Amino acid sequence: MTDDSNQNNQKTLKSFEFEVLYTRFYVSVYRFFTKRLTSKELCEDLTNDVFYLCFKNYDRYDAAKATMATWIYSITNNRLIDYYRSKKDYILTGDDDIFMDLPDDDIDLDGAVFLSQMKTHLFAALESVTERERSVIMLRYYSDLTTGEIAHKIGTTAGNVSTILARTLKKLANYFEENGIRWE
Repeated sequence: MTDDSNQNNQKTLKSFEFEVLYTRFYVSVYRFFTKRLTSKELCEDLTNDVFYLCFKNYDRYDAAKATMATWIYSITNNRLIDYYRSKKDYILTGDDDIFMDLPDDDIDLDGAVFLSQMKTHLFAALESVTERERSVIMLRYYSDLTTGEIAHKIGTTAGNVSTILARTLKKLANYFEENGIRWE
């Protein structure tokens, strides 16, 4: 077999594997964004970004380090964090663009700014914990998985997941306290 035909076969295999990955995970990634953002178009854009990054970095995926679902979840989570970081200046300066997805009736600008700032603080706090701790928190509270489902996804016991959750929540609470951040 020539090098050209071997490369074509690898590209075909990569495309096929990616198509399977896309079909299997698209709805989950899209739902992840819809639970956190209000703009349908933004959710679609970020979902497409995730799959572009998956395709672009597919050769870097290592099944020995993480499951495919964990790998995609990490890319998804990081893309959302990047999005919030890009909006941080708007939140802090009061730029009207952050309110464009709010309904016109009953706009609570103070509440919207407060919520946006709290999300920014939360993502900063999540960056202060380990990747595993962050994954467990996100799977539990953002994906609404049970401790048993999380245990199955990350390859541990439900008891260990409960311990990780409790310790991580304490770390997050300490982060907020140390930084003078109050939720009230």
